[in-house]
Amino acid sequence: MIDMEFKVRRYISEFSEETDELIAEYDLGSFELKEFQIEFGEPNSESPMFDCYPIKECNVEFLAKYLEKEPEWDFVHKAYFLEAHAI
Repeated sequence: MIDMEFKVRRYISEFSEETDELIAEYDLGSFELKEFQIEFGEPNSESPMFDCYPIKECNVEFLAKYLEKEPEWDFVHKAYFLEAHAI
């Protein structure tokens, strides 16, 4: 999704644990800053969450309601990150 307030694209990246190669990107359908700050333990309530946040299995249920297309989660062979890039 394009976050027009902060002029960033917000998405989840999926990487191979074996090769560290990018496999896919999944756009968020929506983004609620305060909810994401709580879910990902962002201590600064003023942070727009531009950092790269690792996704754990415990985050999957939360993310499901924000994803347009969900990855086939595999935390053994893949790593996932919540990201934001300037547009």
